[in-house]
Amino acid sequence: MISRWRLETTRERLWELLINPVDWPAWWPHLASVNSLASGDQDGIGSRHAFLWRSGLGYLLRIVMTTRRAEPWRELEAAASGDLRGIGLWVIEEASPGAVRLTYRWDVELSKPWMRRLAPLLRPVFAWRHFAVMASGAQGMARQLGCQLSGIEEWSVISPIVEGVTAG
Repeated sequence: MISRWRLETTRERLWELLINPVDWPAWWPHLASVNSLASGDQDGIGSRHAFLWRSGLGYLLRIVMTTRRAEPWRELEAAASGDLRGIGLWVIEEASPGAVRLTYRWDVELSKPWMRRLAPLLRPVFAWRHFAVMASGAQGMARQLGCQLSGIEEWSVISPIVEGVTAG
């Protein structure tokens, strides 16, 4: 699933917000908590954070994110484990003078047995809730940065489940 936001801010300000996930619950409404588990190296590689997300449908998601790659002001990639497994990638690009485009690619599979069993039926609901959570994050991020959010795009590349093959 991919979300793209246009924010009237600088790469540097946005980067500082992204690399401090322990502070995200202050502005991201669906994020119940973030706990630092490991700080990683001087670039943050190997840092680990435990996230507790509210789905908006009565269940919580526990996800540990481990930073795999960090290119300051450009890309931040982390591996997810826990209730979801896979990769999350933030990409920051110049949109225009004084504005950036922030893209988040979330390529994961479900770990919870009940979610895996119901995925063929609930896949559209899971995607809808993911994008609602992301949109609230975009709005909170803009408020936290004191900037305008001038666009939200989102799309899913979720494919049907084929027996023995996982979808991304």
